Amino acid sequence: MSAPPAPGPRVGEPLATRATPMGAALREGVLARPQGRLRFLTGGRGPALLLCHGFLGSAENFEGWLPALLPRRTVVIPDLPGFGVSAPLPGLHTAAALADEMVALAGSLGHDRYDLAGLCLGASVALAVAEARPAAASSLILHTPLLDPTVVRRRFRRQVRTFTAPGVFSTITWLARRRRVSDWYKRHVTEGVEVDPGPAQVNFDNQLRASPRAARAWLRDGLARDFRARVAGWDRPVLLMVAADDRIVDVPRLVELVAPHTQIELEVVSAAGHGWTAEFVARQQALLASFLDRVDGGDPAAPPVPGSRGGS
Repeated sequence: MSAPPAPGPRVGEPLATRATPMGAALREGVLARPQGRLRFLTGGRGPALLLCHGFLGSAENFEGWLPALLPRRTVVIPDLPGFGVSAPLPGLHTAAALADEMVALAGSLGHDRYDLAGLCLGASVALAVAEARPAAASSLILHTPLLDPTVVRRRFRRQVRTFTAPGVFSTITWLARRRRVSDWYKRHVTEGVEVDPGPAQVNFDNQLRASPRAARAWLRDGLARDFRARVAGWDRPVLLMVAADDRIVDVPRLVELVAPHTQIELEVVSAAGHGWTAEFVARQQALLASFLDRVDGGDPAAPPVPGSRGGS
């Protein structure tokens, strides 16, 4: 006797309707799976775009992108398993395992082709989806991607090895849930001083909700991944955005890796770091709109928004 099919998505009246700056509303749904509930937001119009948030993030991390995306794409934005309000997976949280959840969500919503986007560690999930379903992915949008271990600054790699060591991580988790400690670390180590307070509050709230087991596994896996072959073999459009002053990514090394691949539109944004300011978000919106318009059949020879590779 065959097992009954897994429950499909429940999408109806939103649990919490989110009004965007465009005046549109995203619907909130839950995909019920044997692994646990997967919460997601969806809305907009046009071809599908799957978005993968970054470390300790949630679907809300993409709110600043919505003005550029919603007129051009039907966005599908989950809280990845173990983050936001989605249940953690019973096994390891690797980029490949999280990618499987993204593919299942897209299929349940009837999307068999889609663009992919990811933030930092989420870029690794987007790339893993592209590896698992190469025929399904139309284009890639990667923000601060960790394409291989050499792209991550050595100091940050050493910190991750220390912080995620057995017997240490539980203390780090406790400290990360103290707002003053968290703010000090982000200000002096990862994000910098000038960060929009709105997203900063969202990020801290997400830290409190994240599964420590999921966070540790995803971070260790993400920093060990090597996606150079995937990028080298990719023949569809790619937008890669990174801040010139990013404290996690070795930007010159990233530029070196990307330079031979003409299908990649690389945008190094000056006067910006790993943390997002209002000016940085506005710049991202302009880059997203320009890229997607060209992908959708605008003049492919049209120049990108000023600032390509040299900052804005």
